[in-house]
Amino acid sequence: MKRSFTSALFSVLFLVASVVSMPRTAQAQSQRHCSNASVIGKWGFTTEGTILGLGPVAAVGVITFDAQGNVNGKQTRSLAGQVADETISGTYAVNADCTGTILADVFQSGVKVRTATLSTVILDNGREARSLFTSLVLPNGVSLPTVITTNAKRLFPTEDED
Repeated sequence: MKRSFTSALFSVLFLVASVVSMPRTAQAQSQRHCSNASVIGKWGFTTEGTILGLGPVAAVGVITFDAQGNVNGKQTRSLAGQVADETISGTYAVNADCTGTILADVFQSGVKVRTATLSTVILDNGREARSLFTSLVLPNGVSLPTVITTNAKRLFPTEDED
């Protein structure tokens, strides 16, 4: 009798422990996805690479993602040694698997100089991002081949990190 009581007690304790741990597991799994909300805020970034036929390119800047899927920022860019200050305006979309796309128009002194499309991945629980330029198009429609990457870090912690 003592043996069956002990066995039953362990079975009940195991069942209770399993049930108690289920919400935590479900909650942890539900937090393992991304959305546009994952990137809302201000980020600092660097860009490095090459525009084939034109030369090396590098930039440093800040960019802000809003809750409506818009992105705005500014950067200082060097292309083959020619430096320019630029502004950025565009849209973004983040997928549940933490990949996404940024479509950005780039302006110098208010004049559009190019449109860039970037394929992006969000890392480190939304604190970092890496991007690859997949398209760079001039206003006249000419597409330039590139090998350019961008690394970004969130400038300020999100509310749940405070």
